Order: sequence, then C-alpha cells, then structure tokens
Amino acid sequence: MLPPLDTDVAIETPEHIVFHYRLAGPARRGLAYLLDLVFCYGIVFILAVVVVVAFMGNSTGLKHDSGAKAGSGLILVALFAAQWVWFVAWEATRGQSPGKRLTGLRVLAENGRPIGWRAAALRNLLRAADALPTGYLVGLASMFLSSRFQRLGDLVAGTIVVVPARAGAASPIELSPPAQPKELATLPDDVTLDADEREAIELFLRRRHTLGRAREEELANMIAGSIGTRLGFRHGDPSRLLAIVYDRAVNAGRTEAPPSSWRPLTRAEREREREARVQRKTGASGGDDGRWR
Repeated sequence: MLPPLDTDVAIETPEHIVFHYRLAGPARRGLAYLLDLVFCYGIVFILAVVVVVAFMGNSTGLKHDSGAKAGSGLILVALFAAQWVWFVAWEATRGQSPGKRLTGLRVLAENGRPIGWRAAALRNLLRAADALPTGYLVGLASMFLSSRFQRLGDLVAGTIVVVPARAGAASPIELSPPAQPKELATLPDDVTLDADEREAIELFLRRRHTLGRAREEELANMIAGSIGTRLGFRHGDPSRLLAIVYDRAVNAGRTEAPPSSWRPLTRAEREREREARVQRKTGASGGDDGRWR
C-alpha cells in the first residue's frame, strides 16, 4: 500500500528531544523546484544580456572574436552554476533554496539535524538519476515507494524534505486531565512558588510534549524532588506533580503569575477542590478524635 501524501514524522534526537514534522509531498516540492529554476535561469538570462552588450556589442574583428569567446565562457560557467551549484550552496548553508523558502520547505538530515555540504552535494548530484527517463519518473516512483517521500538523492544522502511548523502565540497551560481528590490529598491549600521555580516549571510544561518519555522523567525529577519535599506533596509521576503544583499556584490568586498561563477554575474543578479540602479536614479531625478516645 502506498503511503499517503504529506504525512507526519517524529524524529528523536540523541538528547531524547522529539521533533514533529510534516513531510513534503511531490506537488509542493515540484513547485519549489520550478520557482528555483525561474530564479536561477532568470539570473543567467540577465547575465547573458549584460555579457552580450559588454563583450560583443561594441567590438569588431579580432576584438569581436575574443569578446565573443569570453562572453560565451562566462555564460557557460553561469549555466553550470545554475544547474549544479545553486541548490548545493543554498541547501548546505541555509537548509533551503529560495524556492523552498517561498513554499515553506526545508531539507534536513534523517536524524533531524541540518544537512552539510556532503549531503547537499549528494542529493543534488543524483538529481540527474531522478530525472530519468523523462519528467523525473524515477524520482517520483522512489518518492511514492518511500515512507518519507525520499527520491534517490535523498535516500543516498540520508535527507528528508519537511514543512516546518510556523511559530505561534503561546497557549495557556492547562492541567489535563483535571486533578482528582486523591491526587490532592497531601497538597497544601496555599502553594507558593518563587519566580525561578515558576519559570522552570512553566518552561518544562511547555516543552514536555516534545520530549521523549525518558528525557521528560529525567527533567521532571530534577525539579519535582525539591519542590515536592518543600511542600510535603507526593505523587508517583514527577511530571504530573509539577503540573498539579503549577496549576494550584497560578489559580490561587497569585498576582505575579504570568497572564498567559492563568485560567480560572471551572465549576466542576472548584467542587472537586472543595470535596478534597473537606476530606482532608475530616481525616485530620477523625485522627484527633481517635487519639483522645
């Protein structure tokens, strides 16, 4: 079964950070290639006009012949650069040619890192093989048979073409699913976080969905241990502990909490909070009665 066009791919780096990308399909990549051809051969055409005027327009006899040869040589060099240097130079230094930039594409290594000169040269030198026998039929066949839409040049160079996600405004941090009463049993009613703690927790909560599970637990343990000990709050999942502590802190009327991360509690959440407080007070009262009896 052939893979669908424009699928998503998750790439985990050696640092256990997971990046999600959307793979670019043949149509979008073809449009980027056509735009690049317009740009690079448009520059060659302008250069050819300048060469004709400068080297051949005002010369006669031997000067005309030497000017014609020099001009022809410059045009041939420009054609070579347009065919082989244009794509390699742009992709090796910027990760995208002007055509790819306009269509929102970027070339990456299979491990998610930027490509270098070797990979850029390999994938573009093999473009000639992808173009066989005509109309890039070999390249199209390779892309449809590959799970990552890789033409022959991509397979040899170990590269993929992706559509990077555009940066957007930060959304409020929400506790999902809402905390259950048993999770709040040991959490104080008033949770205070200093500026450094709040910043560290918020940064972690915004990034945790892009991390591998092992890396998420590692980072959460680095923060949750000291905060949980200070508050006397225990939870089996350190990542969940940080989310609950942060939610209680920013929803407790703290004026220094950043507006982007604050949201009011829903009615159901307020009811659960009230039930949790009643259960804690009842448990404490029952313990006292037991001691007196």
